[in-house]
Amino acid sequence: MKKRLCIAILGMVTNTAYVQVTSAAEDANFSAELAAGKQKADQTCANCHGLYGQAASGGNSAFSPKLTPQSKDYLVARLNAYRSGAIQHPQMSLIAQMISEQDIENVSAWYASIPVTITGSTANQEAGVEANDGSTAKAAAGKTIASQICSNCHGLDGQALESGSSSIVPSLTAQQKEYMILRLREYKSGKIADPLMSPIAKALSDQDIENVAAWYSGIEIKVVKTD
Repeated sequence: MKKRLCIAILGMVTNTAYVQVTSAAEDANFSAELAAGKQKADQTCANCHGLYGQAASGGNSAFSPKLTPQSKDYLVARLNAYRSGAIQHPQMSLIAQMISEQDIENVSAWYASIPVTITGSTANQEAGVEANDGSTAKAAAGKTIASQICSNCHGLDGQALESGSSSIVPSLTAQQKEYMILRLREYKSGKIADPLMSPIAKALSDQDIENVAAWYSGIEIKVVKTD
């Protein structure tokens, strides 16, 4: 009896040790993936998207999407679509073809790992004060449309819901307004074809598109930068 008990205890200790070693190895691999991804992002992506995924506003940078907060699965799927030619883009198609599949995994892991906290909507929206460009009214109208049409997949706060294929649905929180307007217009015109987004975009008016973009772009976030 004592012998069996000792063997059982030894087995439990061995299994625990194996789990700990495996977990440590996985942590080390993940850390290495993030380090490689950060380095590649600094070399290849940061000029347009920023090292921490917050693309600069204004000028041509306004049409570069923010990459935080996005899921790793979404970023991998998007880069692979550029790489395969499923989505055509003068800069991104070339870049995606120049980097390796492992680079894509690493870069996506890096941007997806950056902690982001939603801090609210813009001060004008919170206070109900109309801005000079009418953005507050647009955002309010956009919130209504988002709650009716967009929130089932993208969430009302722009955080893609964790269900089904939502891992490859982009988060829209604090995304560039000009970028969202451009993409929705491309779905609407047929320049980009998607079984879900194309019919939705075609049902939206140009004003609806501007309003939805005003709502999601007006959500404020805090990005935690790590060294």
